[in-house]
Parts: sequence; structure tokens; C-alpha cells
Amino acid sequence: MTYLVTGGFGCIGSYVIRDLLEAGEQVVVYDLTYDLTIPEMVLNEDQINQITFVGGDIVDLPNILQTIKKNDIDRIIHLASWQVPACQANPPLALKIVSEGTVNIFEAARVFGIERTVWASTVGVFGSPDDYNHQQVKNDSPHFPKFIYGACKSLNERYAEHYFDEYGLDTIGLRFTAVYGVGRTRGATSFTTKMIEAVALGKTYGVPFGDDAVDWQYVEDVSRSIVMAAICPTTKTRIFNVRGGVRGVKEGFDYLKAIDPDANISLEPGLFGISWDYDASAIAEEIGFVQDYTMEKGIDKTLDRFRQLQKKGVIS
Repeated sequence: MTYLVTGGFGCIGSYVIRDLLEAGEQVVVYDLTYDLTIPEMVLNEDQINQITFVGGDIVDLPNILQTIKKNDIDRIIHLASWQVPACQANPPLALKIVSEGTVNIFEAARVFGIERTVWASTVGVFGSPDDYNHQQVKNDSPHFPKFIYGACKSLNERYAEHYFDEYGLDTIGLRFTAVYGVGRTRGATSFTTKMIEAVALGKTYGVPFGDDAVDWQYVEDVSRSIVMAAICPTTKTRIFNVRGGVRGVKEGFDYLKAIDPDANISLEPGLFGISWDYDASAIAEEIGFVQDYTMEKGIDKTLDRFRQLQKKGVIS
């Protein structure tokens, strides 16, 4: 089976590539540039050499079509996107990259009859706790996005429904939360990874949103959910909440300080501003995915990996 992974050289993409290669699949990465900064944190040299790379922009539909045809793509995993800060800074281009780019993938999948397309949505489509009376957010709860990023992803979800209803295009969207792990360098929720990295490498870091609780979602769980979604039977639900475990930012901070009392990290007050408690029963029932990593287990693995990479000279 040959997979096209857009944005494959990002954080989540690097773990997806690793999991697919370990399963014996072929991987074609479609990304803007051949930048191995993050993949080299996750993949070994042999795995990197197995990747077929195609350079291109996600808004370039003819190039996407040519890539699918030339490489006999069977399934698509679409991860290419901007994150919250970039979208807030440039709304017109955010709409083009986040939404038009995703519609390009849906259209290309329709043209070539791709068996399954998995794509990354976000819990950013939802709103603040007040919007849901401080109750758990259901899979089909209404959208009240607070950021341009979430608004674009909400539009993408509607397009996914349209392509399924009108053309029978089999897509699965996954709403991720506060993903953390080695390689997470961008995005508004990357602060959890930066906190762990600071402790591992002996750096100074002020941890924001210290008054909030977030959904700690370890990147290896995220990758596993994507691969499971790529191979499962057709689901009745098009978009799924995916969760890790809701824990206080301060709990993560205290856990790291217990590991390294001399760590030069500080906790800053504040709230992120969106809901973090999501009902993920639909993905458990229809795909069979449940998270494996607790906050502690994920922090331990991330901390160890950062230290390994530092010893190898990959990071400093």
C-alpha cells in the first residue's frame, strides 16, 4: 500500500511515517521543502532513505494530481496546515492554505477514487467552556471557534460532509488537542513540549496558562489514531474527537520539578481560553482507538528522547 502524507516532515507526520514504514507500507511525502530537522528527531537513517519526497504547495492542485497519479497512491493522510499564530496573523492566506488546501486533497481523492483519506481537524472548532455550560464537549457539539485556525477547520469539516454525501468520498477527520512530544515546535499548544524540552536541555522557560487544565495528547497516540483511521472499515461518523487526558498545566509543571528540582522553569498565570474536556467515545466505538499514554508516561518518554538527542548532538 502506498500512502501520500502531506506535511509529512512536520511533527505528527514524522511519527506517522515511522509507523507506516514499520508496518511495511510505502510512503510518499508531499511538503514544501526537503527539511529533515524534525524527521531526524524521530526516524533512523534507513527509514529516511525509504521515503519518496515530492516538493510542492498544498494549494497547487495540478501538482497534487500529478503526484498521486505518478506514485500510484492508494491512501492519503493530509496533515499540511498552518497553526494558530500564523492563521491569526494572515487570515486571507490562512483560508487558502488551511481550507483550500484541504479541499484540493478532497478533490484529488475524488478524481482518483482514493480508498481512504484521513485528515487533521482540531478541537479548535469548538469554543470556550462557557459555550457548553462547562460540560463535556460531545462529538457533534456546535462549533464556536475562537481563532481563524479553528474557523478554517470548521469549514473543512463541512466540506468533508459534502464530499461524502455527494460523491461517497470516504474521509475521516480527527480533531486533535494539545499534542506534545519531541518534534512539536510550532503552534499555540506547543508550550507543553517546550516545557519538557527546557528541563531536558537545561534551558530557561516560562510556562504559560498555569491556571488552566489541558488535554495532554502524546504524539505517538496521535500517530496511532491516524494509522488506525486509515485502515478501518468505513465509519458512520465523518469527524472524531480524539483525546488524551485532561490534567492541569501545573500538574505537568510539578511533575517535571519533582524529576528535576533544579529545572529553571517557572509557571505563569493565565487561561488558554477553549474547552479541553471532549467526549471521545465515538472513535473508541467505531475505530477502536483509546489513548495509551498518561501525562506522566508521555512526559517521561519525551524527556528521555530529548536527552538522547542531545547526547547524539542532534539538538543542543
